[in-house]
Amino acid sequence: MKKVIGLVLIGIVCAFLSGSAFAASYNTSTNWFDSKNVSHLNTIGQNIVKANKMPTTVTFKVTDNENMNAANTNTTQIVYIYNGDLKYVENDNELAAVVAHEIGHLVNGHYSKSSVLNNVISSFNPNTKTENGSATVSLLKTISSNKVNKDNEKEADITAVDLMMTAKYNPLALISVVYKSDISQAGGILDENLSCEERIMNIYDYANYNYPAQVKANYKTDSYQSALNLIYANLKIRNADSKKLEKAKKEQEKLQKDKLKRQRNMAKSANPWSAAYSLLQTTSY
Repeated sequence: MKKVIGLVLIGIVCAFLSGSAFAASYNTSTNWFDSKNVSHLNTIGQNIVKANKMPTTVTFKVTDNENMNAANTNTTQIVYIYNGDLKYVENDNELAAVVAHEIGHLVNGHYSKSSVLNNVISSFNPNTKTENGSATVSLLKTISSNKVNKDNEKEADITAVDLMMTAKYNPLALISVVYKSDISQAGGILDENLSCEERIMNIYDYANYNYPAQVKANYKTDSYQSALNLIYANLKIRNADSKKLEKAKKEQEKLQKDKLKRQRNMAKSANPWSAAYSLLQTTSY
């Protein structure tokens, strides 16, 4: 009898350590505007900001407007989470992934940077009121935003990995969400200029380089296992080419240098989100 009880306890402890013990489960029909679900969203969000020593005065709200994330400025007390992203969430790890990705945009000041960039482009052309002038400015904004969006999405993803690890959520859940959102192509977290394959490989490479033990421990959901097929196919091609291997290694080394530089810059910022992100640990788990 004691042996049985011992095995049960071990099982509970292992489940807890894997981040899935007693975690809520969701499906595509989950009503994220329900007060209980909004409350739970805020619990997950607070877990992330507290673990990463970020401002805890923030409130997380659900919106049906995918453009509302532009309202998530660096000084806001409200962070909007797009309902379209939440329908891909199956558990608390994946809920944390969606929230951490949005916080990743915030701490890196992406929305403010995009706004500043568009204002600068508009100032280049004094004839923006004319049809040709407006068309030129619009084209420049589109071209520049494509590049900015790619860089921003990548930075938000890898920042989310760090945020989730610090808060003890499985960062591989972000791969699972991205993979599922790509299947339905309904906008939101994947509605940017990076392909699903690029997003998944960026997240996996960063997690594997910085947190290899977590990657080895796996993330046992059907969607992640399906994504692994894509990941392994890419790794097989890369491993057969020494130049591609070296390029991948240098990319991760560059990301580490960029992260340290970003932390130093944010440490000097008066923005509470940026200042908080500078406290993130840089050592591997």
